Amino acid sequence: MHILVATMADAPSIIDLLRRQLEEHAIVLSADRLVAAVDAVFADVRRGVFLLAMNDATAIGISYVSFAWSIEYGGASARLEELYVLPRWRARGVGTLLLQASIERATSSGCNVVDLEVQRGQERAGNLYARHGFAQLPRTRWLKQLC
Repeated sequence: MHILVATMADAPSIIDLLRRQLEEHAIVLSADRLVAAVDAVFADVRRGVFLLAMNDATAIGISYVSFAWSIEYGGASARLEELYVLPRWRARGVGTLLLQASIERATSSGCNVVDLEVQRGQERAGNLYARHGFAQLPRTRWLKQLC
């Protein structure tokens, strides 16, 4: 098992894994919007990076790290937008490898911080992040859907 930085050639695997994750979390996003979002990352590398966990030639997990400029954090920041491992590959260290690679990528990109969110009911994910030095913030996330 290894982690690689995805290229546009990996788009079908990326889209498949992200579609599975969205379905698992009951998040509705049209196929067209998902494809457009993935394509936009490859069109401008400043937006972020996809990392794939591979078992031989099969993608078994994914992370997406987006980049932003933050006043609060004093410069470049990374957001771990997605971290997903296929169910049959969970509890085998795949998530840990993806998380470590995501942190390394954020660090090498000059980011001061990695931010993420954990959905209610995902205590295993929260435990993974806590083991790697993440701390829960005393905030509530809010969202206004624009389209």
